[in-house]
Amino acid sequence: MQELIQNYSLARPHSDQGHTRLLEEIAYLEARLVAIGHTGDCAYEKSLARSYSELLRARRRQLAAL
Repeated sequence: MQELIQNYSLARPHSDQGHTRLLEEIAYLEARLVAIGHTGDCAYEKSLARSYSELLRARRRQLAAL
């Protein structure tokens, strides 16, 4: 599992720093969702999963707009 999280956390190089930063944030959020199981087991994890999912959608929209 740790190997999977590390793989998701790696950003791909790009000349535009804003693009790279968005990729890093997306990778981090995806890794966190994998780590807690996308839906979580308790109320705290479920809340985190919802927040991460919303942030992930927002970052993907920002990335598409670049």
